[in-house]
Amino acid sequence: MDQEGGGDGQKAPSFQWRNYKLIVDPALDPALRRPSQKVYRYDGVHFSVSDSKYTPVEDLQDPRCHVRSKNRDFSLPVPKFKLDEFYIGQIPLKEVTFARLNDNVRETFLKDMCRKYGEVEEVEILLHPRTRKHLGLARVLFTSTRGAKETVKNLHLTSVMGNIIHAQLDIKGQQRMKYYELIVNGSYTPQTVPTGGKALSEKFQGSGTAPEMAEARRRSSSDTATYPAGTAVVGTPGNGTPCSQDT
Repeated sequence: MDQEGGGDGQKAPSFQWRNYKLIVDPALDPALRRPSQKVYRYDGVHFSVSDSKYTPVEDLQDPRCHVRSKNRDFSLPVPKFKLDEFYIGQIPLKEVTFARLNDNVRETFLKDMCRKYGEVEEVEILLHPRTRKHLGLARVLFTSTRGAKETVKNLHLTSVMGNIIHAQLDIKGQQRMKYYELIVNGSYTPQTVPTGGKALSEKFQGSGTAPEMAEARRRSSSDTATYPAGTAVVGTPGNGTPCSQDT
């Protein structure tokens, strides 16, 4: 750009200027008919044409020299990182699963109980899909792994409303969903659901349900049982437990 003449044969103003700005350029807007020449503004006050209808800028500031105040406070929301099925990588241990809870435990009570050890982000009590009854299961999501670990450390195997509760760190709620399936399909009650890893692995490795596996183990032990000499085993009608009769 020609600073002296603007590229269209104009003469520079007689005064001394430091900054200028191109206000109108007909080449950038072919539909613009008036004015037919370029219009410059010098130092925000003077114009390259005498009959310009543009008003000068009273408070002229250089946008390149704009400096924010160092004492200015910014209130910006902190984004929350959520995991989905497409996440890959190490999952932070911020989720705690509770089992064997008293059916009077609600979200507010559980949140107040857990916030002593860390900031709680989400709380959920699991209910039966049909009867909407309390399943004794809950999910608590913390904002930090430290809060989740401290909660498990201080609340696991403690008495809450008369129940010895179970608390564990649970990645994506995998163990919680196993407890949920065992209770919903009637294999166990909320207070008898097995919380040990070995019991759950045995349950989900087999194709039969828990009652069927228990019945098979009971029959096997009954068939292989030994009795003292002179004892006759007599089956009582309607009862699967054999009784002994001395001869």
